[in-house]
Amino acid sequence: MVKNKITLNVLADITKKISGGNFLDCQEKVLIVFTGSNMDLDKRVQELKRLEENNIQVSLAFSFMAERILDTDNIINALDPFEIYREEDIFNIENILKVYSYVIGPNITMNTLSKVSLGMIDSFVPNIIWTYLYMGKEVYLDFTSVKNYLGEPCKNKEIEGIIENHINGLKKMGAVEIEEGNYIEKIVNKSKSSISNNDTSGEANFSKVITERDMMGLSLNNKSMVLPKGTIITPLAKDRARELGIKIELER
Repeated sequence: MVKNKITLNVLADITKKISGGNFLDCQEKVLIVFTGSNMDLDKRVQELKRLEENNIQVSLAFSFMAERILDTDNIINALDPFEIYREEDIFNIENILKVYSYVIGPNITMNTLSKVSLGMIDSFVPNIIWTYLYMGKEVYLDFTSVKNYLGEPCKNKEIEGIIENHINGLKKMGAVEIEEGNYIEKIVNKSKSSISNNDTSGEANFSKVITERDMMGLSLNNKSMVLPKGTIITPLAKDRARELGIKIELER
């Protein structure tokens, strides 16, 4: 298991050299964040491997506890990341935000869940998730670990209610729940399902929250968009629309 910074740094350097030292411009870039739960993690890692088949390049981020609990060697070998981040990269959040389109959390723990829900961003992974949600960028989270602590569903109704409240809080912030078997459907196909052209009206059908990724998925022929009343457009989506010369209007 990877237990220290030196080993992770060496692995990251080797990966960079193999990849030629640069991201491929044609690939979408995603950051996968790991916390300290190893429940059925092998299955989730195998599902995440399919991202590469969809031309998505991944980097990995490990929390303090993840480095001590998980078989990080196995995860790194399976996912072949371009870059590896760790706890001290909490000071590098702004640069991470610029590089990666969205974040995936396959093994969210109660510690991370409650911290993000309450705005307690004093550690690396909660800070990443909070920052992406704060900036209106996409976050995909698997809550299986918190719903099945120690491999068992909760037997205490009060505690179960607390867990659900935290999960619902993150969903209201914009997090998308993913579950085993639907990672690719939810993540890769999101832009296809949330954006579609209407040939008769020239307008587009959107989900309630429009992100930068939604705008990037539009046809270059779309220069004017009329969105349903109440649609939320993130600041980054507005910036991307301006860059693409797309005029956005909300229905009255």
